[in-house]
Amino acid sequence: MDGTGTIDPTGFIKSRSLKFPKDGTYLTGKVRGLLRTGDYERELVAAALKATRADDVVLDLGCGLGFVAGMIAKRRNIKEIHGYDGNATLLTYAEAMLATNGINNVTLTAGVLGKRKSSVPFYVRTPFAASSLLPVEGEEAEEVKVDMHNVKTVLSAVKPTVIICDIEGGEAEMLDGIALKDVRQVVVKLHPNHIGHDGVRAVFDAMSAAGLAYDPRLSTGRVVGFVAQTDPA
Repeated sequence: MDGTGTIDPTGFIKSRSLKFPKDGTYLTGKVRGLLRTGDYERELVAAALKATRADDVVLDLGCGLGFVAGMIAKRRNIKEIHGYDGNATLLTYAEAMLATNGINNVTLTAGVLGKRKSSVPFYVRTPFAASSLLPVEGEEAEEVKVDMHNVKTVLSAVKPTVIICDIEGGEAEMLDGIALKDVRQVVVKLHPNHIGHDGVRAVFDAMSAAGLAYDPRLSTGRVVGFVAQTDPA
């Protein structure tokens, strides 16, 4: 299934400044309710909006429905946004949503980032937000192969000034040891149920090693922000 067959082009759910085509696969139950009340990914969106400025280049990891990308594209004069997600059919929906809203500065790529270029298993789950690179013993999930792009290569090509990371437990390993030249802000949604206390510590250590410090202006609950220590703001 390519994800297009369930989209209703004549019906929409409005969420803040975005229209979401009605859909029988992804906009179900709780997601519909949170979109209608404006509470979907509220903390992550708030941090992303605070982190971004005009002419930023944004790398959105685990972009999902495209909600965060759509919000900052609408609210900020962003130069370009590059979104990655392991769920290819979900990105088909995200592309339809962005097109519906006239957003044309977002490039979506099916795949994940890691230390080396390869093909890796990705576990697609219901709800879709639980999909990840991590297997869960005894849990039903659709295992698919996805492209892993070398994170250093992507950073060199995209040259982001802001990184938003919501990758369901992959954040500690992916961020470890990477150079973040010219990156001003990083927003990470932590998943301590997957990475534990050691993983949370690893995220903070990786950001410190890359020259970024904890930014309380962006941080609420599991969403934590970091700012380049050279940024005067």
